Amino acid sequence: MPTYRIQPLEGSPRTVQALRFRSDDEHVYFEDRVQGSWQPVLELPLAEVQHVQRRLNETNGSWIWVTEPVRRMTL
Repeated sequence: MPTYRIQPLEGSPRTVQALRFRSDDEHVYFEDRVQGSWQPVLELPLAEVQHVQRRLNETNGSWIWVTEPVRRMTL
């Protein structure tokens, strides 16, 4: 299961496991597939999220964190 690390604008990073991550102009969503439909694991206001990283496992057993694009509303 993919692991994501969320860095909020304030406070400590947190991790969450979810099959997919997506964002829109207002929120970031972490979701799992349950009985054929996507169910929320975690939903956060976009304004509170600095960035989201996804953990990639290397073939040698180590891992790296890759920053995921998060949609930001532009004025």
